[in-house]
Amino acid sequence: MTSTRRLFLGAFTAGAVTVAAGSGTASAAEPEAVQAEGDVVYPGEVRARNFTTDGGATSSFLAVSTATTSKLHALTAFQSGVAGNGVALNVVSHNPDDSAMYLSGAERKHGTLKITHRGHVDASDGGAAAVSVYLETTGVEDKSGGTAAQGIFVTHTTGPTKGNLITLRNNGVDDFVVKGSGAVGIGIAIGATPRGRVEIDQRTSSIGLLMQANTDSASRLAEFRDRAGVAKLRILNSGALAAQNAMFGVTSAESYGGGDGVIGIRNATTVPSENPTNGGVLFAEGGALKWRGPSGTVTTVAPA
Repeated sequence: MTSTRRLFLGAFTAGAVTVAAGSGTASAAEPEAVQAEGDVVYPGEVRARNFTTDGGATSSFLAVSTATTSKLHALTAFQSGVAGNGVALNVVSHNPDDSAMYLSGAERKHGTLKITHRGHVDASDGGAAAVSVYLETTGVEDKSGGTAAQGIFVTHTTGPTKGNLITLRNNGVDDFVVKGSGAVGIGIAIGATPRGRVEIDQRTSSIGLLMQANTDSASRLAEFRDRAGVAKLRILNSGALAAQNAMFGVTSAESYGGGDGVIGIRNATTVPSENPTNGGVLFAEGGALKWRGPSGTVTTVAPA
């Protein structure tokens, strides 16, 4: 005859505990001793279909590992089924004033939370993910959203971290990294520091950065502003470049002669010596504006 036992305990301590998510015959060794009211100690393993704690004190599963122990877990939740939608651990909270679960650790070389997805060799797990985040709002059924919650939030309590905020590494490089400073690196060497607020290392023959316009002709692909927030350079939806000032060939300080809304051309470091094809080359030499056409003729457009 099978039975189901519920142990109502303020705190539960055992040498080993197995929570079996499935049917089975409940069994438990007789208690070795009762240390205090509501505190029962069993000398070995305890198996049952349900463990329920409803006391006012914190319920705990305690294990003390040492340097010589291996894989001594305080709690193992094992779902032995290989079909259906039952999970090994389901944490639910209705308390809007606190988190559903706390997790803390003091690791030196391991993640506080380590997640391993055991992949399928036939690649049938294309719809799976190591981490899935769903943002839902109770009472909303028309896909209009409603929650103001953030999907992933990282912050600090004792000052900025010295480590990376995010590291995605899959191709022998830091594919995507956010440093503690906030600088972002894409495709940079492992452990490298981005040389700008954002650094993209192309690595392969693919396009380094691609922006595709939408159907709104009034929008812009990109816009760059000065420290006062004034737009100085725009790449329009059509692909046209709109700049307040433009300087060609500059390698150091710009020089516009005090003008605004002008184009500057630096004296050519190397004067063109070959005939261009399908057009010509405009350049400055000694302050004079010159044009070299496909036949090799150099014409001074404006003297110095």
